[in-house]
Amino acid sequence: MGKRTFLFGLVLLAAVSASGCKSSSEKTGKEDNSTTAAEETTAAEKTTAAEDTASAETTTRKKKKEKSGMRGYLEKSRKARASSYAMSMLHEAEFFLLDKECVADQDILYSCTSEGELGKYLRENCLLKDDNDIEFIMMFSDKGVPDRLILCKEYDDDDYVGFCGDVKDSDILSDVKWSEVLKQYGFTKGEYTGLKLKKDNTVYTTEPRRELDLEDEDMLESCILASSIGWEFNRGTSDIPFYLYGKWSKDAPFTADFDWEVPEHGDIEYILVFNGFSVSQVFCWDTERDKKYVGDSDMGFGYTNFIEKTWDDVLEYYGYTQGEYVEY
Repeated sequence: MGKRTFLFGLVLLAAVSASGCKSSSEKTGKEDNSTTAAEETTAAEKTTAAEDTASAETTTRKKKKEKSGMRGYLEKSRKARASSYAMSMLHEAEFFLLDKECVADQDILYSCTSEGELGKYLRENCLLKDDNDIEFIMMFSDKGVPDRLILCKEYDDDDYVGFCGDVKDSDILSDVKWSEVLKQYGFTKGEYTGLKLKKDNTVYTTEPRRELDLEDEDMLESCILASSIGWEFNRGTSDIPFYLYGKWSKDAPFTADFDWEVPEHGDIEYILVFNGFSVSQVFCWDTERDKKYVGDSDMGFGYTNFIEKTWDDVLEYYGYTQGEYVEY
């Protein structure tokens, strides 16, 4: 009897305990559910924020990739081509004034390749016949000789600014629209200033172009180096940056497949003239040679030897400062 009573008490106690546990469990369950919902809300907010951040980072990476990738190269190519046009137009403007035995009677000119005698001359002589009109700002030395030029070249309804000569703030102006360049120089779109000339044939030299001396080994090797650099940038296999004015280390090998043996050399300073991605002309100087040995290659059209000039003359002509290399 005592044993049965004891067992019955245990069962009753277990039942009461189970009931209490259930009640407590239900209460705790509600609290747990409430806590879980709050945590889920916070977690969702964090997830959304993280996704937004990741999305922003992805967009940034994409932009960086586009800028440094093919799109970046395309922009660099177009800027370089615009500068190639600028070089060509500045050179031809000199010939135009030389033929007339005149100099400019002004400090600066704003014009277009469809405007006036000079513009039409540039269009005919700079291979621009099938191109859109090119607006340009030409600046003259105190002797009235063209020495700097800025132009606008259009591609796919966008404009790219090209330079030749020592143009102030060119690194800044290269990244702005043509309208901003005009504003910087105080011009209004389409309101051309016209070219003013005065007779003066004393500022030009008419020295003949020197023929390439085939007996001068230093000169021949300088021109071979110029061709080697040109072919390297055109068809090289190494991942090298694109430069307008740069230096090739004496320890850096050439990787392009040449039909000739590249001579031994020291560090080579060079200037590249681009037509799009392709190199159209190269000037170079082996720093271990005399500065009069300017290597010159027209990339398939022979050597011109820069008319008896030194490397300092070449740098001055293109508006570069010794050792201040310019990557486009």
